[in-house]
Amino acid sequence: MRLRQLLAGGNRHAAGSIQLIGLSALRTELGDRWNSVKARVHDQTERLLDRHLAPSDVWLRADEANYLVVFATLDRQAGELVSGRIVAELHRLMLGSADTSRIAVRSIVTEIDGHMVVEVKSLDQLMASLLLQSAASPPSVTDAGEGRPAGAAVMSELEAFRPDICFRPVFDVSHKVLSTYVCHPDGATKRLLGALSNDEMRYEERMAEADVEVLRRSVEIYGELYQNSFRYMQNVTVGFSTLSVGRYRREYLSVCHEIPVHLRPFMVFVLRGVPPGVPYGRVAEITTILKSYCRAILVLIDDGAPNLAAFAQAGVRGLGVTIQPGEPETRAANRINSLGTHVRRHGMLFFVDGIRTAAMLRVAEDAGASYVAGPLIGGEIDVPEHMKHVTERELIQRSAKLTRRH
Repeated sequence: MRLRQLLAGGNRHAAGSIQLIGLSALRTELGDRWNSVKARVHDQTERLLDRHLAPSDVWLRADEANYLVVFATLDRQAGELVSGRIVAELHRLMLGSADTSRIAVRSIVTEIDGHMVVEVKSLDQLMASLLLQSAASPPSVTDAGEGRPAGAAVMSELEAFRPDICFRPVFDVSHKVLSTYVCHPDGATKRLLGALSNDEMRYEERMAEADVEVLRRSVEIYGELYQNSFRYMQNVTVGFSTLSVGRYRREYLSVCHEIPVHLRPFMVFVLRGVPPGVPYGRVAEITTILKSYCRAILVLIDDGAPNLAAFAQAGVRGLGVTIQPGEPETRAANRINSLGTHVRRHGMLFFVDGIRTAAMLRVAEDAGASYVAGPLIGGEIDVPEHMKHVTERELIQRSAKLTRRH
């Protein structure tokens, strides 16, 4: 009913923008497989629409290969970006990769005489246009790439908190391969959570919501990839407070129960925000309730001297540290060297996140890190990619090229 109202001639200006999301390119790529998987394609498309659209937006399935989307408030460019992201994520889920030059973004525009026409551009063209605009406009006007207002709009966004997720690659130092992906709240969600850092109760509540969404969505995405013969290790972050407060823990565990048995050997929980001096009993309680849903449990600490004996005794498989943005490399190196020695002495594997430079990559490896992550290894992406063998030299060279490009 609302869609008819928005598209009615007398109300056409009520819609912020109208997009057509097409599946023709995906159908072509799938070829003979299309008939056997099209039900899954439509199911996944509709999940992505529900995930990325605001409550005031509406969509309908026009035919077997097209969805009509009406954005209530987003302008044409912002609507194109959301539509492009949905199609790209769908391609990654069903094909394992997304060729943005072949992904078409179609907008329905109204001409002066009132007739509606469809204008088409590739996702590559859209992204190039956005890059040119961002270079020519002050970055404070909008949150680049999202089409959302910045600054004062943060609080209004919090009122309608809708956490989103992302994946980052993890480098296996021993096997020289990117075959593990860590899933956590994306940058926009972290920014919103950061605005609540002085309100502990609201922060914990919103963080628990984000943790639940990270688990639910990451399992959903892996389920689709698994059906397409795609395998990888999936690390899922979860806050210590989420698993310590009864009402949050119950909701989180209800999602854990939904993890398919065949995916559990590929799941790793990464506990963050664990107090350095936490007693053995608290850690053991959490590892006990999580261990039946995963392959291993890791702990990521921010700073301080952790109770390594308690972690090891409670069944924690590994412990890691994050290098904070702007942290002096000398201080970071001292922390990594000291912690790495003690972690391995307690029989746990050691990992380091926040690697930004070749020097810190060498420090982490010299300290015995089994896994490393951070901007040097790879940035945020919507969906995990296929396993890739890569050397440290190649990682450093790729990072340098990306830095020069930006």
